[in-house]
Amino acid sequence: MLEWCAIAVLVLALSVGITWSRATSKIDDAIYDVVLELRAAPPSDRILLVTIDDASIAATGQWPWRRSVHGAAIRKLAAAKPAAIAYDVLFTEPGRSAGEDAELGGALRQARVALPVLFDVPGVNGLPFETVPPVGPIGNAAAALGQVALPHEADGTARAGLLEVDDGKRRWPHLAEQAYRLALGHPSPAFARASRSGDMTVLVPYQSAGAFRTVSFDDLLRGRLPADFVRDRIVLVGARAGGLGDRHDVAGAGTLAGVEVQANLLNALLADRFVHEASLAVRLVAGALPAIMLLALFWVLRPSGALIASLAVFLLLMASPVLLMAAAGLWLPPSPALLGVLFVYPLWGWRRLHAIDKAVSSELARLSGDVGAAPMDGAQLDRTGRNAVALSGSIAALRDLKRLVSDTIEGVTDPLIVTTLDGEVLVTNRGAAALLEEVPDLLRRVEDGTPSQDLIVADGRHFSARRSSLADAAGAQRGWIHLLADITDIRAAESDRSQALEFLSHDMRSPQASIITLIESAGGAALSPEVADKIGYHARRTLGLADNFVQLARLRETRFDPEETDLHDCLGEAADALWPQATKKGVRIVTPAADEFRCVAGERHALTRAFLNLLDNAVRFSPEGCEINCAIHEIRDVRGGWFEVLVEDRGPGVPPERRARLAAPYDSTSSDTQPSVGLGLAYVRAVAERHGGSLRYQEATPNGSRFIVRIPALPAATPDC
Repeated sequence: MLEWCAIAVLVLALSVGITWSRATSKIDDAIYDVVLELRAAPPSDRILLVTIDDASIAATGQWPWRRSVHGAAIRKLAAAKPAAIAYDVLFTEPGRSAGEDAELGGALRQARVALPVLFDVPGVNGLPFETVPPVGPIGNAAAALGQVALPHEADGTARAGLLEVDDGKRRWPHLAEQAYRLALGHPSPAFARASRSGDMTVLVPYQSAGAFRTVSFDDLLRGRLPADFVRDRIVLVGARAGGLGDRHDVAGAGTLAGVEVQANLLNALLADRFVHEASLAVRLVAGALPAIMLLALFWVLRPSGALIASLAVFLLLMASPVLLMAAAGLWLPPSPALLGVLFVYPLWGWRRLHAIDKAVSSELARLSGDVGAAPMDGAQLDRTGRNAVALSGSIAALRDLKRLVSDTIEGVTDPLIVTTLDGEVLVTNRGAAALLEEVPDLLRRVEDGTPSQDLIVADGRHFSARRSSLADAAGAQRGWIHLLADITDIRAAESDRSQALEFLSHDMRSPQASIITLIESAGGAALSPEVADKIGYHARRTLGLADNFVQLARLRETRFDPEETDLHDCLGEAADALWPQATKKGVRIVTPAADEFRCVAGERHALTRAFLNLLDNAVRFSPEGCEINCAIHEIRDVRGGWFEVLVEDRGPGVPPERRARLAAPYDSTSSDTQPSVGLGLAYVRAVAERHGGSLRYQEATPNGSRFIVRIPALPAATPDC
């Protein structure tokens, strides 16, 4: 943006300077001279030129003529009743013989005739010029006097006319303006506007030589001019012969005789068609605005668009003088704006190329470091050549990187889809492409689903949808990477496990329960008590194993759903459930008094069964007649409050070599008489960890085992939990 502002200021200063100083005036004048004819009014039928041409000089004699010749011509014109006569011949010196001036004065009184005054340069007493009117008898007889000053510019060409000149003593309207007033009886609209503005200069659109109706002065003298040819017309009489010197270079029309110059000004007055030059403020704005507009377009356009816009603006500026001149007669010099456009495009292009070269060099250096492009030899090249070599190396490294990414994606066996944030697919592997053909709304189903929900397709395959964000080089997210893991085999295994659990929980339990029922109903009539006890023990053990296996599997599958639970209640229920077995063996289970609530956020059934497993092991491994001690302790540390539930027996304990895998599933913690597979302790540990706690083992003194279940206490337990 800073560069744009700097270029805008530079272009603005250039355009304003050119416009203010008119440095391009020669170019603008040349263009003006070409387009000026478009503004010129058609030659008026009311204008008639009577020219003192070479034929008239040859017929009448050497110039200057006697006043009687001019008097005769005026009388002939007066007889034809013209609207007005502008006689562009100077009579500033007395005639050659007495009575000539008076005779001419008498002829002048017969018609409305305007005569010119002479501006003699330089004037006296330091004045720029001195006004010399016609001699008394002639000047007094004329209906009006007017100046015929024609200012020429530095190149010698006349482009403007002066509707009025102030000589310090009097204001002199132009001869054409006086003829207009004599013919129409009022000042021209152009003169009125100029008077109000205070600028009496007008730009005259000239017609080329011979544009107006013209007759020879000799034809007038010899009576060959019909009266209808003159009647009601404004007649301009003046010199046109080559040797008389009254010739001027004018804009757009070449060299014209003085009388033709006056005719063009009179024609413009009658049609009220002049050229109006734009004001300085407008020229300043018009000179700078196109370049500034182009700069604004350069900010948003691509290079090809910037070139087209520059050409379009340039052509429009070239056409603007023609369009403005033809449509409104407005002259707006185009050169400052054209130079601004010609200057701003290459300057902006150079700055952009410089910035691009700098950015490309920087980015190529970074890219080479990112993709690990091998350095290439470009020491003998210029900067552009070195950039081209570096670009070639970086592109080759990018191709290798693209191949690496492509092979990596294709190497993923599961379907992988890379999308934009709007869901547009960017990259897929073969598995994903095939799946997208099979399931057209796959992405919608992935977006609508939840991570825990399987995506099931028509052929029964199960997919687990996972996605991670795709970031750009700056770290901003630009899309998603979707991985659809095929979990069909996992779901099949889970189905088989569910069937196995169903088998264990029902089909395997039923025969064992039937065996126990038969033994208890027979009362030992057919079997000895020792055999019946063994059969009952093994049947109950089989039931316990199946039940522990099923409960452990279900515990791992179900969602944790805690409620406020008192550990005293759970421990008491477990002890009550084992009272028959303990009593039969002569073992006493001692539980703590429930004098205080020991509340946790837990699952009552799972905790009760965990304590049941610990007490069951304690009863089975303890000798007859001993006590099993239970306790609940409250612990406070930096992590908060805890409850520790202790179950201590007087059994043989656990050998040191087996303690590392004490609570691992299917690990035996057997004694010599009572072997056991460690599903019970595995369940206890699973319950403890499910509640955010732990299970640990300690060796009791003098012998026995102590199992400690640690459970987090409620932060603020209710008094009646």
